[in-house]
Amino acid sequence: MRRRLTGVLLSVFLVLSAGFACGQEQNLLPKYGSEPKSDALKAADAVFIAEMDKEYRGDRVKASADIATRGWQYVSQGDFDGAMRRFNQAWLLDAKNGTALWGMAAVETSAGNFDESLKLFVEAEKYVGDNLNFSVDFAKALGVAGATLKDDSLLKMAYNRFQVNYKKAPENTNNLQNWAITLFGVGEYSDAWAKVKLAEVTPDKGQLDPQFIAALQAKMPRP
Repeated sequence: MRRRLTGVLLSVFLVLSAGFACGQEQNLLPKYGSEPKSDALKAADAVFIAEMDKEYRGDRVKASADIATRGWQYVSQGDFDGAMRRFNQAWLLDAKNGTALWGMAAVETSAGNFDESLKLFVEAEKYVGDNLNFSVDFAKALGVAGATLKDDSLLKMAYNRFQVNYKKAPENTNNLQNWAITLFGVGEYSDAWAKVKLAEVTPDKGQLDPQFIAALQAKMPRP
């Protein structure tokens, strides 16, 4: 299946090559942006959908899920452009794919496009439902946005979500670390250390970012 999927994506790339500059720009925008699609991108979409329908026997929901999974693999590799292309393709196949919308939101957060990111998180939540990893990422996005923009309302929503996540999963390392990072971002170093200490006794404490710990140590020595 993976080899076949790679071949389909290569076909789409070849169709796009004639007008790649315009197509590339739209491919990197969530849901392909607000402008009408270029002819090259429309042609690529037609090839892609036809190939996916053939490969998955018309099951676009399954095809969309597999493409979204590929997008998250790109995220883990730090290739956010590649990730956004895959999430867009997944959304093209199934506009209710919450995992694809979630992925778009995560990429937009990493780029500092907070308005778009938070809109996508809100939309994705309708389809993702009660997913702890999603809520952890949503809280992180709210925290980063709130600290960066100095927006108290966003910070309040972030802290509320961190707290809810903590009650559900007190040993979730990422939630505690993201909480600490948000507190660090607003200068609450003592409280940030408190969350770090909780994270340091979780089973996945190895996921803690040593660069963040060093940055916190530089602002305030470990209590």
